[in-house]
Amino acid sequence: MDGTLNKSEIGTIDTAIVLASSGLFDLVGGDAHFSVGALTRVGGMTLFQRAVFTLQHAGISQILTLVGQEEQPLRSLIHGDHRLHVAIRWLPIREFPPSDPQTWAILGSEMKGSCLILGCHMVFSSSLIESLREEGQEGQAVVAVGRPGEYGWSGNPGVVMRADPHTGGPVARVVFCDRESSRMEHVGFEEGKGFARAADLVVLPARLLGISGTWSTPETSPIRLALEQAAAEGVVQTLSASSHGYQDARGPGGLQKAERTLFRSLQSVKGTLDGFMDRYVNRRVSRPLSRLFMKLGFSPNIITLLSMVLGLMGAACFAMGSYRSGILGAFLFQLAVIMDCCDGEVARLTFAESRLGQELDLVSDNIVHMAVFAGIAWGTYQESPVHSGYLPLLLGAIAVVSTGFSLWCVNLVKSLKTNALYWRRLRQTYRTRFDFILERVANRDFSIVVLACACVGVLPWFLWLVAAGTGVFALMMAWSLYRVVAFQRS
Repeated sequence: MDGTLNKSEIGTIDTAIVLASSGLFDLVGGDAHFSVGALTRVGGMTLFQRAVFTLQHAGISQILTLVGQEEQPLRSLIHGDHRLHVAIRWLPIREFPPSDPQTWAILGSEMKGSCLILGCHMVFSSSLIESLREEGQEGQAVVAVGRPGEYGWSGNPGVVMRADPHTGGPVARVVFCDRESSRMEHVGFEEGKGFARAADLVVLPARLLGISGTWSTPETSPIRLALEQAAAEGVVQTLSASSHGYQDARGPGGLQKAERTLFRSLQSVKGTLDGFMDRYVNRRVSRPLSRLFMKLGFSPNIITLLSMVLGLMGAACFAMGSYRSGILGAFLFQLAVIMDCCDGEVARLTFAESRLGQELDLVSDNIVHMAVFAGIAWGTYQESPVHSGYLPLLLGAIAVVSTGFSLWCVNLVKSLKTNALYWRRLRQTYRTRFDFILERVANRDFSIVVLACACVGVLPWFLWLVAAGTGVFALMMAWSLYRVVAFQRS
């Protein structure tokens, strides 16, 4: 082959081959002492489920699964799952051994263009799959790699990509790892320099899957031969996996590293509207709670309801009016805010995000806010009805009504955003203003102000702050919507 691209090799990559029973470069299995497989649970899901949903989220429409004795448990896991929309085809390894070149020749003959091939013992983000698909659309073989000198799990043989001293392009080389010292043997280049360990995710043109050769060990597997052929043709490139939430779960501490990687990936999720307290305080406490909720099997909506119950209990404590009950109420409210972070974390980590969950989260938050404002107002009035008169009740009423009105306005704005054509017709000023408003309504940084006021014993002063803040926010919402209606009529 001369590396000339055929038209059939170019196109959208919508098929993935998942090796549920082995690694990509270790087709007969790994070290049993650190066995991690498709049924291993990380972050509330098995690695197989996580791989399938990540592929689906990245736009893959068909998954071919080479599966062994774990086939029935895996089928049971995903059977009837309403979140699953991708087509899955099960290929038993007793009929399609992954170490047999004929298996890959058959798979290659059934597809056009290129396909994604991956193992099932790691965590990774959908952005990595999207990047691999994009880079592989022009008929290129693409290998996901770690940082230079970073080996990942070194218990299995793998492929190392190093720069060709003559052309500067990547060259596929097979290396072996000393299992005891976890160090690579020298294979013609200086260790730790100029090369990077391949991850178990590659994109290969279908025509290369049929390449076979004489072999008797995993070191000369069909995948390795296909990569070496791609390197010889000059149609192979590398893509950094480390910047896309990749972590191999094998090896000592691998599962813990994989789970930490998943939680770190939440910090870069688009669409999260964390305030200062959420980012630097609340989420440091919420993540251990999220791990517990996932182990207990709690759904995000159940966590949302638990958060609302805690918030309402805090409001009841505020209504008692005493200093101690105020502090207890503030701590319960702060705990409710922390748990409100958990529902989103669990939803994203378990691919359980839904429109119902988002609506429930927004409504429950505002119910708790109104209850807390009303509780503080009633408690303040109870403590000194003669001295303050009905002013606390008036301030509380302003806060409650303004919060309820703002919730109605937010739902109206969200309905406007669902009409993409109308939303694009709006002036950029209005779109920016509404995005700012939606961000502010999701911000609960004021919970720390409630806690501070309760500890100092000046909760009545908080009523002035919240009445003014919610009132101004509601007026800003009303004016913005009025301008949009006027714009629509014009």
